[in-house]
Amino acid sequence: MRRLIEQFIDSITMYRAVLYGLYLMVATALGLSLFNQLSFTIGSLIVTLIILLVVSYAVNRLFAWTFSVPYNPESWQITALIIFFLIFPQSDSKGYWYVAIIAAIAMASKYLLAIRGRHIFNPAAVAVAIGGLLGILGATWWIGTLYLLPVVVIVGFLITWKLRHFWMVGLYMFVSLVMAAVLAKVGGHDVGEAVKGAVTSGPMVFAATIMLTEPLTSPTTKRAQMFFGVMVGALTGGHLGWISKPDVALLVGNVYAFMLGARRSITLTYAGTRELAPTIHEFLFKPTHKLKFKPGQYIELTLPHAHADDRGVRRAFSIASRPGAEYLRLGLVVPEAGHSTFKQALVNLEPGTIVKATQIGGSFTLPSRQRKSIVLIAGGIGITPFRAMLDDLIEKGEKRQITLFYAVRRQELAVYRDIISQAIRTIGLDVVVVASEPAAGWTGETGRLTVEMMAKYTPDLAESKIYISGPNAMVQDIQRDLRRYSISARNIVTDYFTGY
Repeated sequence: MRRLIEQFIDSITMYRAVLYGLYLMVATALGLSLFNQLSFTIGSLIVTLIILLVVSYAVNRLFAWTFSVPYNPESWQITALIIFFLIFPQSDSKGYWYVAIIAAIAMASKYLLAIRGRHIFNPAAVAVAIGGLLGILGATWWIGTLYLLPVVVIVGFLITWKLRHFWMVGLYMFVSLVMAAVLAKVGGHDVGEAVKGAVTSGPMVFAATIMLTEPLTSPTTKRAQMFFGVMVGALTGGHLGWISKPDVALLVGNVYAFMLGARRSITLTYAGTRELAPTIHEFLFKPTHKLKFKPGQYIELTLPHAHADDRGVRRAFSIASRPGAEYLRLGLVVPEAGHSTFKQALVNLEPGTIVKATQIGGSFTLPSRQRKSIVLIAGGIGITPFRAMLDDLIEKGEKRQITLFYAVRRQELAVYRDIISQAIRTIGLDVVVVASEPAAGWTGETGRLTVEMMAKYTPDLAESKIYISGPNAMVQDIQRDLRRYSISARNIVTDYFTGY
């Protein structure tokens, strides 16, 4: 069952997953209203939804054209649908105008409340917060009802699973519930009822899984995400007046996230591509300004193109180059036929084309100091983050006790041999290539990479820090095998990718 769920959620991008989940919530709300299970008429719901969608689309296209930035067909829909669940549906002309104003504020905030092209605040949250201050339409969070809770929980769980944000979301919910319990106890109220009400009659689940996780306004590293969840959860549950409104608390957290991340938009100039091996290509981009990142992190590209498939116009790739290098390198599999529209658009780029990136992040990075030996496990093109790590160590002349296990189908599909060879000579890297379907003459390891095979080359495997990068199925299998080998989860760091 877990494998089936993984395959489903990894078959689409995060943005499409959120969008489809919101569609499901809307359909559920309309159905409940039709059967008089909500306090709104189905007519008011439909008209409010149409106004939000039409105005969001028009204003977003207008600002994208004005600022000459890529238009994202998913972003405006997600924002409009989130707002739909935050404000009361309207049923008169005055209310319709208010809905239109809220939608316009949300779209405008992406472009006007921005620094160096990077927006700061969750657009839905900032719109309802401003609407409340203006006395128009503030957040009522009517999504927080028992009838809608099951679908919100299912969609929110799948999104959290896809993003691997369980710590951030879990800490937000935990802190919010603890605050609710403590305040109930202090106020002489029933603690159980207070906690129950926070879950079944409040916006906690929706706010945590749908809004807190919005990638562009939340931190990109695990430790920062955990603090982000605690901070926003504490503000929300703290009964501190206006600042404890869930939308306002999230905006405060957005400022924290902005201060930690890249404080400007990321612009790259496409420089060209080269074939590393059959179906494996490396794409080179020259940053227009110095990029701040750590070896092993990913970058998310936005590449608008006609007739985009279900994976959309954004895609995240591990960075294969070290910080400070002239070119930012991305290695990915490009099948000869049947690849995604995104990859097709990438292949067809002309040198000199400007490409936008939305963010750089991830916690798949080496520790700053070597406290124990390090094992790197790469499956196929999962070698890309390790190429960045090795390139960085070579540049610094920093020797560490590192063993690289590189699992490929055939030996000629092992890429980045130049950097690997240089790392062997200069920093003492040990390498074991494992070919599952080797060609004639191969004398190295064959078959499936196993824990026993790793232990043969790394006697201190149980005490090593182990990094795994590759297809999700492979990562999960090796991680499970390592745990069966009694290796602590604290010593295992994983990096997932879908559809490189």
